[in-house]
Amino acid sequence: MEKALAGSIKSEDLYMLAPLLYSQKHHMNDEAILQIMIDENEAQVAEDASHDPHSRERFKFHYVSSYLFCSVVAGKIDEFEYDRIMEYVNDEMDLFS
Repeated sequence: MEKALAGSIKSEDLYMLAPLLYSQKHHMNDEAILQIMIDENEAQVAEDASHDPHSRERFKFHYVSSYLFCSVVAGKIDEFEYDRIMEYVNDEMDLFS
């Protein structure tokens, strides 16, 4: 959010930072895995936007979803766990304001 507020990136594009911040936080140095994370997150956001043109405006959701999906790509959790966590996060946080 700080980067968006500073104007260095549009709010709608914050999800693109998720793989970079994930790899930095987890000291991940595998460029191939990082690229897969980037590609997967791009595909996920594009898929959502294909169903709802206003989807990109839900930047908080896309950022959280993208960051968590990096854990799937990294093999830390599976997609069922990802879905369970996202459901919990959606119930507990307002990601759509």
